Amino acid sequence: MTQKLTGRFTLPTQSGMEKETLELAEKWGADAIRDSDGTVLSPELTAMDFEIYSTLCMIRADQDWNNANMHECQQKFLMSDPRMAESGTLVVDIMYNWSDEKFTIDRHHDPARYWEVIDRTTGEVIDTANWSFDKETGKVTIKNTIPWHLYTVNFLVYQIWETTSMYNYIVNHWTGPHQSGIDPYQPATRKHLLEYLDKWIDEHPHTDVVRFTSVAYQFPSMEREDRTTRFQDWCCYLDCISARALDEFEKRKGYRLRSEHLVDAGYYNATGRVPSKEYLDWVDFVNEFTTDFAGEWVKMAHDRGKKAIMFFCDHWIGTEPYGERFPKMGFDGLVTPCINGTELRRVADVPYDVIKEVRLYPYFFPVNLSGRNLFEGEGGDPVGECKYYWSNVRRAMVRRCVDRIGFGGYLSLAVKFPEFLDAVEVVADEFRQIADHSEQGAAYTMPGKVVILNAWGKRRSWICGDVPGGGLLEGMSGLPVDFEFMSFDELKQNGLPENTKVVINYGAADSAWSGGRHWTDPDVVIAIRKFVGEGGGFIGIYEPTAVEHQGRYLQMEELLGVQRHTSANVSNRKLIRGQKVDEHFITADVEGELKFGSLAGHVFATNPGLQILAEQDGVISLAVNTFGLGRSVYLGGYSGGPRNLRMFLRALYWASGQEGEYQKWSVSNPHTECAAFVESGVCAVLNNTAEAQSTTLLDGNGQPQDIELAPSEMKWIPIQ
Repeated sequence: MTQKLTGRFTLPTQSGMEKETLELAEKWGADAIRDSDGTVLSPELTAMDFEIYSTLCMIRADQDWNNANMHECQQKFLMSDPRMAESGTLVVDIMYNWSDEKFTIDRHHDPARYWEVIDRTTGEVIDTANWSFDKETGKVTIKNTIPWHLYTVNFLVYQIWETTSMYNYIVNHWTGPHQSGIDPYQPATRKHLLEYLDKWIDEHPHTDVVRFTSVAYQFPSMEREDRTTRFQDWCCYLDCISARALDEFEKRKGYRLRSEHLVDAGYYNATGRVPSKEYLDWVDFVNEFTTDFAGEWVKMAHDRGKKAIMFFCDHWIGTEPYGERFPKMGFDGLVTPCINGTELRRVADVPYDVIKEVRLYPYFFPVNLSGRNLFEGEGGDPVGECKYYWSNVRRAMVRRCVDRIGFGGYLSLAVKFPEFLDAVEVVADEFRQIADHSEQGAAYTMPGKVVILNAWGKRRSWICGDVPGGGLLEGMSGLPVDFEFMSFDELKQNGLPENTKVVINYGAADSAWSGGRHWTDPDVVIAIRKFVGEGGGFIGIYEPTAVEHQGRYLQMEELLGVQRHTSANVSNRKLIRGQKVDEHFITADVEGELKFGSLAGHVFATNPGLQILAEQDGVISLAVNTFGLGRSVYLGGYSGGPRNLRMFLRALYWASGQEGEYQKWSVSNPHTECAAFVESGVCAVLNNTAEAQSTTLLDGNGQPQDIELAPSEMKWIPIQ
């Protein structure tokens, strides 16, 4: 680049770092400054010529109010540990193995109305006449129990220690009183929070951007008595429950939501579960409410001449940035923490015109994500972590760029490491180069669209879900492919997007990602058969389309050409062998033996024309099949790494029938990747490793050019 670009960078700072702030703003090209957890900006900093971000977590901002109104703290359902009856009466200590620092039993609302006692041996809900709750002891006594049956209690608690506060207290050694989180669903609290925000804005006249953390409801993290995590799920709707909300849900939706619809037998509707109708209704109900009150906050900021952005983490539950209601909130932007390509795409692909910003790692905290020393003590390597995280993020950034980057934490720690400051300068410069070229036109991708089909679809784009062994979603985040996430319901309602070339289905059987019961829906299977039969491509990974139904386990057997061995078909003789193929387009430039990680199980051929490209421990691990005019690929497993990623990319081209396009804008070395910004006239060649690499770039006409790359280097090659 002939010109050093500046801006698009948010610098964390704190009182006492005025001189360093100016120096690093010059070095890193920062145009905005922000406070971080536990820091404040001095009058000298706010008087500087920067856009000023101020962080505000509304639900824990006014602890005086929270402490005076503990009955309006956020609630959730917990399930007691299963207890076995040995006689006709059973006494259950419902808080056993749950943290009493974080949760306290709701003694305010009638247990008979909101709780449930369930015989987990039969699934029967025990009549309220047969159980009682003792407020003094916190125990439930169940009468007329059946010996050797297991029983549990679904019960409401107040969360008296807010999750982020607890995390920082334990991991980052914060001190002081535990902070609680208040629930805006309570009318008095909702009114108070608006008054608090109004006063807060008056007290922050220099603030240009209010960075809300995030809105109200945290993703759940549920701890035991010893503070270890018992359940955690970044997408789960557990921390947004209250007696008032449950009553209002009944009025709005026309039926009573049971505690079991949320407790889900102790699975708590983990995102990997195929969601029930009742749970989806609850998600929609919370989203509608969150949209309404978040809109009030944003409007108040706008009316006072300030921007409002949302931290797409922590308390994001209920906001649904991929949902249809999100624009109604009015946020000017989204910012998210980002350690890899999946997290980059999570915010970059949000389909609305808002400012998209990522907070890169390492965070300027004493320890890193794994709890090891980083900026304090011995053994820390902030430079190495910076380069590692950036190489993961960068390969996705060239596919879908964001508008801004920044860091968080304590600047006073970062300035102790001059080499780290230099590494961040490289990151900032490379990001701005990518952003500049992206604005002139997106990087080249394989022609057509690839749809990832699962039970969540668009609303969980790039959020979670993977093949056992991991690495698939992260690998896809940086491929030159136009991916779109689609749910089975979206498929039925709207059909596949125009110009879809390939449909991917992956994951473990009965998971939200594979689809479970959705593959028993005739409309779904007919749509996919028709698509492939008329020339489309299908890729199934691990246990695709898996559910026991009508005499088969893999429902798309005729597409895939394989079936999974189960106890139900063990007696069926499997005489079809398929054809072992040593050379194929998919494996043409993959050096060495492919390793697929843990396979789902024994898979056998059901089509004599099946081509078997690889086997692992005698089991089919990679095979291709034809169906009508279309093609399919089966992978028995997947594990991350450049070799498997190269194979997967070639599989996409083959399944779409576009082998001839593969040579356009590709590189020979799988440790490197390229992104051709044709409109901008340059191609970025990336070294994704910490070692020097040699690679050959093939341009849009298939013409080769040898390139040498230093460790972690991104090199810009002019397009002739």
